[in-house]
Amino acid sequence: MAIQSGGRRGRRGGFNEINITPLTDVFLVLVIILLITAPLIQNSSLKVELPSSSSTEKGEQRSLVVTVSADGKYAVNGTIVKGEALVSNIKREARATQQKVLVVNADANSRQKDVIRVMDAARQAGIQKMSLATQRQN
Repeated sequence: MAIQSGGRRGRRGGFNEINITPLTDVFLVLVIILLITAPLIQNSSLKVELPSSSSTEKGEQRSLVVTVSADGKYAVNGTIVKGEALVSNIKREARATQQKVLVVNADANSRQKDVIRVMDAARQAGIQKMSLATQRQN
């Protein structure tokens, strides 16, 4: 007894086209995730809250940045350094970036002596201009 099925006998149906809709959906989700997370990435490893100012001005090139945290830690271009090595790190970064302008990102709650230490180290390293970063007051 043989069982026969109706329709095409002995022929297998194949794919004529590849459906790329699921692949496109995955890529669009990845782009959305990238757009959401990109602003959350920060350059410095220290978290600082900048003081506010009613007049903010865009700096020239901000490639030589020293960050001062509220608890007195320092970072030169995103790399955490100790206070004793501040002058040598600023000199090295100034030579590497060919910058004569230093931007100080000091936390609003940082101590004045920590900011003065950065300014003194920058002067010893040969920096000619310094600016303090602030955020626009709302």
